[in-house]
Amino acid sequence: MSTQIQRIEKEYFLSKLAGEQIPVVYLFNRKDYTLKVDKINKDDIEFITEEPIEGLLANKKINLMFDFKGLHISFSAEVKSITENVIKTTIPDTLYKNLERSNQRVSPPTDMRIEIISLDDRYSLPFPKSSMFEKLDTSAVLPNVAPEDFNTIVKQMGQEMKPFISGIKIVYYNSSVQPSKPEERIVAETGKTLLVKSTSSQLLDAFSTDVDGFITLELLRRYYESIGVGVTFLDQTIEQFMKNLADESITSAVWVPFLFQEYVVGYIYAWTSAPLQGAADSSAVKPTLTEEIAKKLSYYGKCIVFSLSKRAYFEAGRLKDRLINGKVADISASGLRFAVQNSFVFQFLQPGVELGLKLVMPAKTIMCKMKIRRRYKEGGFVYLGCSFVDISPIDAQYIFTFIYGTPQADETKKLVTNNV
Repeated sequence: MSTQIQRIEKEYFLSKLAGEQIPVVYLFNRKDYTLKVDKINKDDIEFITEEPIEGLLANKKINLMFDFKGLHISFSAEVKSITENVIKTTIPDTLYKNLERSNQRVSPPTDMRIEIISLDDRYSLPFPKSSMFEKLDTSAVLPNVAPEDFNTIVKQMGQEMKPFISGIKIVYYNSSVQPSKPEERIVAETGKTLLVKSTSSQLLDAFSTDVDGFITLELLRRYYESIGVGVTFLDQTIEQFMKNLADESITSAVWVPFLFQEYVVGYIYAWTSAPLQGAADSSAVKPTLTEEIAKKLSYYGKCIVFSLSKRAYFEAGRLKDRLINGKVADISASGLRFAVQNSFVFQFLQPGVELGLKLVMPAKTIMCKMKIRRRYKEGGFVYLGCSFVDISPIDAQYIFTFIYGTPQADETKKLVTNNV
């Protein structure tokens, strides 16, 4: 991470680059090139290079760095045109200072092949996909119940929930059973729990305000709007949904999805009903459902998924190819940044996830791990900043030399290692 330089300070540093002819360093294909600002126009900067940069193309984004009175500053710009020793680039959107990572990132050398490998098994399954990703919880085990004992897990769930609910059922998805009702679709698409606390409540009181794992009233409104319900009819549509439940004598209800990775395997539906008129059994009267009860059901969902995995329920969909099809934006001796398509497939690539890395160089191949530290979206891509972990000092030094070569100037060495 680093500190973003504000607009006024950015203009100051750019003016100093031109006015004081401060050297700007560009590392490319293991060679350091020195550029100086010749002219700053309204929409671009013209750099003069001491020597032509072989292999540099227009429309390529380049990472540049310079030292201003001991302050390490870096920025990115896109090459607009190249004419002999003149390089014209866009004005950088942002300048950064106080870089926290230990080495400067540069474009990968052209003779380095990089393979990024998922350490977790990936699957292609006939279940609906959600916008959530849930790793298999191997700790979701009930006391004194074997994880493989699926029937006992379901039976124990029914027994524990009996004092709080009037009925419960589990729906499993497959190639022919898919979400069809509005409540099923929103639960599947979001991967969140839909809780209707009371079908007789006002809208603001009927739905959970706990945004962690629950569908709020605002999210429900956005969903109905996304499927074509006019803004003026949103609340009316939701009220009609609640009325339909009440017409079935349902006083509260909850739909709890259970996920395997990005897939919604199914959901647990539980409800409370109004007792029949004139019923003498007071035990038939149930309190309305709460977030606490919904979270208990969610834990049973995790137990069900772990049990299914132990019974090889997902094995037919296991993918053999574990390579991640991503494009490496830049690399340093301590990590790299790569981009993948912004899709459900890559929802598992979250900060903290470890990946395998294979660096293939002409004289050596290095295998190591890296951990995702940062994730952000830009355009149709998700960018992931990763740091190397479990890498030997010898391999780390080899990567350093291969990426940067032998910088010609001491100042470049200092900039590369963020030590100025």
